[in-house]
Amino acid sequence: MMFEFLSLLCSGFFLVQRMSAHMGSYDKPFLCASPSYIVPQGQNVTLICDSHSKPNIFKVYKEDGFPILQLHEKTFTKSLDIGPVTPEYAGTYRCFHHQYPNEISAHSEPLKIIISGIYMKPFLIAPQTPLANSGENVTLECHSEIMFDTYILTSHRMEILKETLQHFQESHFSGSYASFTIGPMTPDHSGTYTCYGAYNHSLYEWSDSSDPVDIKITGEYKKPSLSSVMSPVLVSEQNMTLSCISNHQFEMFHLSREGVPQGKGIPAMQSHSGKFEAKFLLSPVIQKGNYRCYGSFKNSSHVWSSPSDPLYLPAKDNLKNLHIQIGLLVTMVLVIVVIIIIIIIIIIIIYYYYFSKKSKSQKQAGSILEQESEVKATINRQDPERQEEHKVLPVKVFYQEHVLKIQEVT
Repeated sequence: MMFEFLSLLCSGFFLVQRMSAHMGSYDKPFLCASPSYIVPQGQNVTLICDSHSKPNIFKVYKEDGFPILQLHEKTFTKSLDIGPVTPEYAGTYRCFHHQYPNEISAHSEPLKIIISGIYMKPFLIAPQTPLANSGENVTLECHSEIMFDTYILTSHRMEILKETLQHFQESHFSGSYASFTIGPMTPDHSGTYTCYGAYNHSLYEWSDSSDPVDIKITGEYKKPSLSSVMSPVLVSEQNMTLSCISNHQFEMFHLSREGVPQGKGIPAMQSHSGKFEAKFLLSPVIQKGNYRCYGSFKNSSHVWSSPSDPLYLPAKDNLKNLHIQIGLLVTMVLVIVVIIIIIIIIIIIIYYYYFSKKSKSQKQAGSILEQESEVKATINRQDPERQEEHKVLPVKVFYQEHVLKIQEVT
């Protein structure tokens, strides 16, 4: 079973080799490496040699650089494991087989084995968004603090090395870098990219692999539609659900915000209406921006449909802050109103206290006067002569004052 799997990995390579075979080289074997001819330092690699005539006993050898003692006098029928590899394993390999007791076949085409992980990994910088429209160009940059002579960009699809692009470095104050332009973009350009650095004097010894960058191509199928299951006005501590729907029989749906994919895709489900749908549950903390969704198929996960029309969502944190600000403002207004009411109440209390005290004093004074009048009246009733005296006294006073005025005139 393992042999069949390894043979399948190299089947494409073997098919190309056989289609290009010429007369006279019919027995020329074909050599490939599995899982890849780029082998991390310390790992093993399997060399697979095949030919038209079966069965055969093969031998493999390294034709340049340091010789590998492990390969000397070693024969195999289909595959040979070598490793753990070191920089000495880097170079070109060929294989052949014995046709007759004293004859050997032609040698295979050279197979280069690259040993990676010799130097510190560079950094692969992607464009602002990893979603590329069909037909446009995409530029990737590989940066390193090491002054490499050469940078290599590799594209992987289905975990099998697809292609290798090489570009000379450009020096700058903090190291070196190289720019790679890919395009115009087609489905064949989508996939996972990594980059390596190397020196010209040892082109088979590469740095460690950079972190991968996924490039998806969009616009290959009709756009789905995106809508919110509930009101787009976000409520604090409440999750929001977005629904992506299409008449197309997509197997996966994907969500993006401002052109950046959000998490992994969600399998599509067929609804009662016959449409295909996926629901995205957003976290309580939502970033504002334009959200779009896409459809794709499992066997081509890097090829997406055209984007849906944008659905704008405000930031829930901003709404929460707005609610807090409004709450503080309302609280301040209420406090001010309460303070004003308290001041009014205090003024009213002081007013009533002051005037009630004054009124009480007036009442007390009036009461005293009434008491005095009553006492005088009582006395007068008890002493008639004194009452008569009080009546005559004003007349006497008036007479005396009149006499004095006449004297002053004369």
